[in-house]
Amino acid sequence: MRNILIIIAFYLSVISLAAQQDAMFTRYMFNTMYLFNNPAYSGSHGYWTTNALYRIQWAGLEGAPQTLYLGGEGMVGRRQNAGLGFALFHDKIGLERVTDLSANYAYHIRLNDEHTLALGIKAGAFVYKSLLDDAIVWDSGDPVYSGDIEGLVPRAGLGIYWFTEQAFAGLSVPTLIALDKRTDFNVNLDRSGILRRHYYGYGGYVFHLDDKIDLKPSILLKYQPAAPLEADINLNVWFSDVFSCGVSYRTNDAVSAMVEIPIGKKFSVGYAFDYTITPLRNVSSGTHEVMLGYNFRDDLKVTGPRRPKTMRF
Repeated sequence: MRNILIIIAFYLSVISLAAQQDAMFTRYMFNTMYLFNNPAYSGSHGYWTTNALYRIQWAGLEGAPQTLYLGGEGMVGRRQNAGLGFALFHDKIGLERVTDLSANYAYHIRLNDEHTLALGIKAGAFVYKSLLDDAIVWDSGDPVYSGDIEGLVPRAGLGIYWFTEQAFAGLSVPTLIALDKRTDFNVNLDRSGILRRHYYGYGGYVFHLDDKIDLKPSILLKYQPAAPLEADINLNVWFSDVFSCGVSYRTNDAVSAMVEIPIGKKFSVGYAFDYTITPLRNVSSGTHEVMLGYNFRDDLKVTGPRRPKTMRF
């Protein structure tokens, strides 16, 4: 019976991974998902910050996804109205290996004293490799498994990001166009290689309950035509601006708990745990995510998608 569950769970995961090619993060509000999927987020802090993250999904399941992420962003220019950012992630899923490196540029438009609108563009390369020579197959003569498959796909995307001291919202298409060397160039990604277009929308608000407690609800929407609409609904609580804990729900997938703690004036560490609510819970012990952030300013106590003092994202 356990073997049947493993087969079913793996089949379901393959369907999910085929439709959702972009990396998945639980602590998306910790710079990671925003910066990786929306270039307009770059520079929104007003200072330079970096973060690293390691995620192991469905721990205990052989071949389960493992993700390593590195990212950084900050403000540049004399007028401090432009942002630069970079994001690097490496995914290991079964016999699949994916590495993605991208650079972001954002232009910030001050609508008034409270509202800022940022427009961003990203460009990079998606490198993939399928280790088919390592596959265990019933028919050793099957030409499909006659050798590894690998390639490099340049791609580019766009994003828009609006924020005030207490609210924020964004829309992005991280892969708007892509060029696979195995196919002719086509803006229709269904005809231009392995990548597909994903759409992201998110927003949030900070409620200042008193001088020591801030409540921050947020939501991230992910859509790809080959998969159902997915929502990450998150609630974080900050205590005295130096400690955070929260819970999250990912539709039809998992519930999560998370924590973030500063170390000194520049470092911050965080941890998140996902409890899977799909049949995969029968063959895995959940998902673990560990992160480390670093700010290039001495007067900030925490890192992540937050702004100095009252601007906390």
